[in-house]
Amino acid sequence: MNICNIIGFTLFQATSSTIVALVIGFTAAYYVAKKKFIFNRFLMSLSGIPLSVPPLLIALGYVLFFGNNGSLNRFLMMLTNSKEPPFSILYSYVGIIIAHGFYNFPIIMKAVADAWQRIPEEEEWVASLLGASKFQIFRHVSLPHLVVPLISSSAIVFLFCYFSFIIVLLFGPVGLTTLEVEVYRASRMSFDFSRATLLALVETVIALLIVFFYSGLEKHGISTEGQSLFSRKKKPLTLRSNILFQVFFLHVMIFFVAPIFSIPIKAFFVPSTFVKLFSHKTFFPAVLASVTSASMTALLSTGGAFLYALFLRIKDPAKQNRVLRFLPYVPMAISSVVLGFVISYVISYFARITNLFTLSLCQAFLFWPFAFRHLQNVFDKIPYELDEVAMIFAPSLLYSVIKGYFPLIKKALVSAFCLSFAMSLGDASLPLILAIPNVQTLALLTYRLAGSYRFAEACATGTVILALSMFLFSFSDD
Repeated sequence: MNICNIIGFTLFQATSSTIVALVIGFTAAYYVAKKKFIFNRFLMSLSGIPLSVPPLLIALGYVLFFGNNGSLNRFLMMLTNSKEPPFSILYSYVGIIIAHGFYNFPIIMKAVADAWQRIPEEEEWVASLLGASKFQIFRHVSLPHLVVPLISSSAIVFLFCYFSFIIVLLFGPVGLTTLEVEVYRASRMSFDFSRATLLALVETVIALLIVFFYSGLEKHGISTEGQSLFSRKKKPLTLRSNILFQVFFLHVMIFFVAPIFSIPIKAFFVPSTFVKLFSHKTFFPAVLASVTSASMTALLSTGGAFLYALFLRIKDPAKQNRVLRFLPYVPMAISSVVLGFVISYVISYFARITNLFTLSLCQAFLFWPFAFRHLQNVFDKIPYELDEVAMIFAPSLLYSVIKGYFPLIKKALVSAFCLSFAMSLGDASLPLILAIPNVQTLALLTYRLAGSYRFAEACATGTVILALSMFLFSFSDD
């Protein structure tokens, strides 16, 4: 497959996946922000999954639920008395799009719902009094507030789909591949480093353009936030909207919730699965390696994010320096496969070997934009009068940081640490690419168990990751 076709399919699948996520996410945001129903909190709780649950577990869940021998097909075969699986979406372009779209829609849902709930309700009242229809109110009042969060969250989803590795690697149809997968194959399977370098360069340049666009939107997103003087009252679902919501919620349950819950169900309902896993000689070393690496990653990413956010607060309070604002997001334009390929090449050139600290440095570089974004949002809420008071009364910058800023952002620091820890815990791509001698993490162990068709044990390991990730992400309020 030539490079132009690879680029074309990469962009096409990322765009298609983002459109699916956008439609689902916007629909969910509408119900969360405007309507009162019993599943409101449940939908919002899904917003942590794209960051805390690794793609590897989503892929495993899809295999368990939608596979030829999966739960859904077994149920349909029993219902229709058929000997052939009637429903098949895996290992196809459609499977990639559905997995990407439903996996990432909570990112758009949360960004849009939060913005929608902050729109001054008085503007809608005035427009209604002037005779505007519901559609006119949405188009001329609500939509201008939602454009920036819609585009910025869609840009993040596009990058996630653009850099998707595990899902495309497992579900990709024959003859179709992406830049990310091809970099891995060229560097690790065929050892064609010149081709891998070219593909990595093309992939990174395209991503940098998207990230530059995204970094500019972040500034405008802050300025468009509104705040109503009155508490926004959500309206109950009408009969028509309730029917539409039931259809929407059914799709979310089938294509999003069911695959995730298939993992712990498989692990707990197969006898002695956890006994076999715990007796596996590599399990507890994998736990130790994962916790050690994730701790170092979280410390590095959170510490770096805090220092840079503080630097921007002091050096660019007016948010005018586009370059300084763009730099924190540069790692978002570099994939884990590309970074792993570059680091592996550099280390081998100097006759060194990779280790857990190498893995932690790479993960911290990739994940710190998320920690930075979290801390930056908190810094932006601190009144600038505090800076003026600190300049007058604080004996030093360190004193003003400890006594002034730290009490206001300590919860955000814990939240950013837990977020980075959870993301590191679920990362299988970098450990796979770096191939650290005699070391494997929980995510890598899950990948290898699934690759050897030991699905029950893979689900047990995945359940451990899922439980730890969701527990840690519960401390993040981003």
